[in-house]
Amino acid sequence: MSQFSHLAACYDLLIDQSVYHRFSKRITALLRGAGICDGILLELCCGTGSLTKLLSEQGYEMISCDISPEMLDVAREKCARLPVPPVLICQPADELDLYGTVRGAVCCLDSINYFTGLRELKRVFSRVSLFLEPGGLFLFDVKSCGMFAELNGTCSIQETDEFFCAWQYGFDTSSGRGMHQVDIFKKSGDKYSRFTEIHEQRCYSVDALKNALLGAGFAKCDVYDGFTKNRAKKETGRLLFAARK
Repeated sequence: MSQFSHLAACYDLLIDQSVYHRFSKRITALLRGAGICDGILLELCCGTGSLTKLLSEQGYEMISCDISPEMLDVAREKCARLPVPPVLICQPADELDLYGTVRGAVCCLDSINYFTGLRELKRVFSRVSLFLEPGGLFLFDVKSCGMFAELNGTCSIQETDEFFCAWQYGFDTSSGRGMHQVDIFKKSGDKYSRFTEIHEQRCYSVDALKNALLGAGFAKCDVYDGFTKNRAKKETGRLLFAARK
């Protein structure tokens, strides 16, 4: 039932990798617009390291952390041939502990939604702020409450030569918590082995996220409509936050 322990092996086969390219392009533009063109970046909840690899190829020195050792194993192999391989750390985001500061921090694909307690979320923001240089930028995206509501009750299926995965989504409007179950069937000869993971997330309003960021020491926060350059006018779809310390 551990999140991403079984999913790690098939994650890159199931997730559209073009999303990472879009995210990399957008956040690189924001970082460079803030004068952060090189130096050390932190990727929080780095998963299998797809974004870490892309940002490293843009000239940034990467420190990447994740709570899942299985996901980090994939990231290590993926990034092994980079001229400057990332420093990979296995630790919870709300217990982030680095040896020095970073110029910027990123967290992608609604990883922030996995912090389902407001107190826990505030600790995450405080730890990022602690290791972020003055003037540094923290970039992350979230699923809005509207996006969770749209997914409620839906199911999806993905199939590769090795895996068959079924996803089921649910959302409780009163608590703002979303649950999705993924059943993973791994092919071995003529048989399949089944693994199940339960993922819990929570949606936060823009105001709640902004207040948590301000409380953690961030001075300014802009919110964009997905990965576009447009400022968010409604709390729907995917939202991208750019918080300046």
